[in-house]
Amino acid sequence: MVDWYRRFGDIPGVSYEQQPSIDRRRLRGHDAVPEVHVHEFEGKRRESLWWPEKQGGTSASPAHGRAFSDSRDVRASSLLQNVCEGLELPGEPSDYHFLIQSCASEMWKRRREEPEMLDEVERLCKLDIQLVQARPDAVSDQYSEQPIFYAILAFGILIDMYEREGQLAEALEVAESAARFGQAEKERIELKERIAAVEHEDSA
Repeated sequence: MVDWYRRFGDIPGVSYEQQPSIDRRRLRGHDAVPEVHVHEFEGKRRESLWWPEKQGGTSASPAHGRAFSDSRDVRASSLLQNVCEGLELPGEPSDYHFLIQSCASEMWKRRREEPEMLDEVERLCKLDIQLVQARPDAVSDQYSEQPIFYAILAFGILIDMYEREGQLAEALEVAESAARFGQAEKERIELKERIAAVEHEDSA
């Protein structure tokens, strides 16, 4: 069954409150409700969502459209606004993941030019990790018999951020969380070795 939600905060296991500056009733597509289409592929039952629009329809949810817009020349404040609005629109868990990830990744690339946005990058990464922990299917191949997870950039960004700040314990905690998704194993091992070395020096 394909799950969709009216807004990101409705996903069980996710803690998120609507930003006071956002009036979701004014957002295009806020009241969209998809049709569930059922078909067979290689003898297996598949479901997909179809989002009706005035001029036909689309397989992309309102949140999906926000996730895959071009963000290269967009101001950081506008990127954040797009995320806040997109999280109030209907979509699938994967739509919200890519929406958050694209913004966090773009702002992380600009960290030298806009270091004041690092707190927002951290917040978004933590929010994305919260999502993928609640809904691992948001970052996995739904047609694979064995779980195959896509790259989750939030783990790498936070590990890099915390290492740069000397917060090795926090970086290791993120790497341990990433292990569930088969990611950051090299970083996890290196962090454990670095922490052990630091503890050895302190004890000496």
